Amino acid sequence: MMQSNLQTTALVMRILGWGLLPALFALLFLYPHGFAWGIEAGTQFHPYLWMMLALYLTWCYLLIREAKNPANAGLLFDFGIISSVLHALVMIVQTLMMWEHEMPHMWADIPLLFVIALVLWWCHPKRIVTGQGAQQ
Repeated sequence: MMQSNLQTTALVMRILGWGLLPALFALLFLYPHGFAWGIEAGTQFHPYLWMMLALYLTWCYLLIREAKNPANAGLLFDFGIISSVLHALVMIVQTLMMWEHEMPHMWADIPLLFVIALVLWWCHPKRIVTGQGAQQ
């Protein structure tokens, strides 16, 4: 049963890793806040977008690579859970402070980050290896 659950974890890692890649590139063109509209009439991307792309591309690469041995990927899962929850909490505060500009985050990015954290927690290799996720 544990091996089956680790295979599920590996599958989730591959789906998240490969699934986030096209989503990140779509973000460049579909997400209007990605552009710094005040800089040269929208011809440049906002600097935060490059930071987010770098972090998430790194995470995608590590998820795909570590899917070969998911039992040893606990720290990667911890990072994904903690960073997703903290990112969502920061976005909630920013949305409340700048309601008129940031409201779309409450219905898109923020719930998605919590869903990702929940999926990562559910498939966390440590839960599976210690047997906490094996009693199904």
